[in-house]
Amino acid sequence: MKGSGLGRWTSRSRFCVSLGLLLLLALVLSHQYNTYLDANKVQQIRDTWPGFEQEKGNYSFTVVTGLFDIGRGSWWTQTRSYNEYLSHLFQILKLDVNLIIFIEPKGKDFVAWARQGREQRTKIIIQEIKDLEYFPLLGRITEIMESEQFQNANENYKKGKCEAVFPLYNLVTNSKITLVHQAISRNPFSSHYFIWLDGGYGHGNSSLFPKDGVWVPRHLLSHPDQVSFVALRNLADKKTEEVHNLHKADIAWIAGGLFAGGTAAMEAFYAAHRSVLQDYMMEGKIDDDQTTFSDCYFKQPSNYRPVLGSWYDLLEPFT
Repeated sequence: MKGSGLGRWTSRSRFCVSLGLLLLLALVLSHQYNTYLDANKVQQIRDTWPGFEQEKGNYSFTVVTGLFDIGRGSWWTQTRSYNEYLSHLFQILKLDVNLIIFIEPKGKDFVAWARQGREQRTKIIIQEIKDLEYFPLLGRITEIMESEQFQNANENYKKGKCEAVFPLYNLVTNSKITLVHQAISRNPFSSHYFIWLDGGYGHGNSSLFPKDGVWVPRHLLSHPDQVSFVALRNLADKKTEEVHNLHKADIAWIAGGLFAGGTAAMEAFYAAHRSVLQDYMMEGKIDDDQTTFSDCYFKQPSNYRPVLGSWYDLLEPFT
């Protein structure tokens, strides 16, 4: 009887191992197929985009964006390939605006090709992840995310969300305002108003962007003294405890993909974010940009203009 039970257990173990290997193989093949499709998307873009024609955009402001490869194509969750990000980035590159983009060397040729005809309205800044202002914090961020204090009662960690398991994700998303600060310091187009757009903003949905590439965001430009952003929830009724524990909650109060403001407001935001991140490092906290941006708002609400709405509401009104 004992031998029979052991045999059944061995057979069951073999079946489980075989099933696990089959699932792993299916996952690998699916990843390879999606990578192939994403590469085809980029090639289709190259085959169909003729470049810009005569200037017709609004050049009274500068759009700042960036794209860094954090290895998301090989993640076990929330996977996106680099080529998928390039196809998303293309929607921003088609905007007829002054554009500053921070990108690694491997993405330079694609950006230069997409901006043909607007070379004088484009500043490509080659930058590696290791050159980001916050990169020296990566070790501390990793230490925090591996700690029991961080993982305990953390909804994002329990669900395997990227902001709770991938330190590099938090480092790069929180670096947005530092890139805006760099753009302001360089200011190649002598702008007084700056708009950050995530490199993957809109996830490739072309309907969110103006068809002719002409974007005149008067709803933003008319508020230069504050940083405008989408508030996904009413921020006025948030309690201190909610704010303090936001980094462990699976909820976003702010959409961090687009924020905009005049030079002074953006520089005040930059200073506040450095202070917030320093506090996080001391307190053993970390999260992505949407949470740290929320803390910046609560530090100095007068510097910000939250617009209650959905994720892409500040982009969709084209005029």
